Amino acid sequence: MGQIARAGKDRLLAFHVCDWLVPTKDILNDRGMMGDGVIDIKSVRKAVEAQGFAGYSEIEIFSNDWWGKPIDEVLRICIERHKTVV
Repeated sequence: MGQIARAGKDRLLAFHVCDWLVPTKDILNDRGMMGDGVIDIKSVRKAVEAQGFAGYSEIEIFSNDWWGKPIDEVLRICIERHKTVV
């Protein structure tokens, strides 16, 4: 979290959210839906907001598994998880 404080408000331009799965099947395209992995997203968001960031969160799920699901299901789960995990 120290690097977030070091960046400060003026350098925090976006808050991209995904989760890290363990084990990972693919270093780029196996990121998890929020809450499915090992990242403490609430703590990261708290650190970002402590610097004064009040912008939008961008859900960024690079995942072959999620890309294969129906878009309505993915959007519903994104909204649900954003409300509870982020």
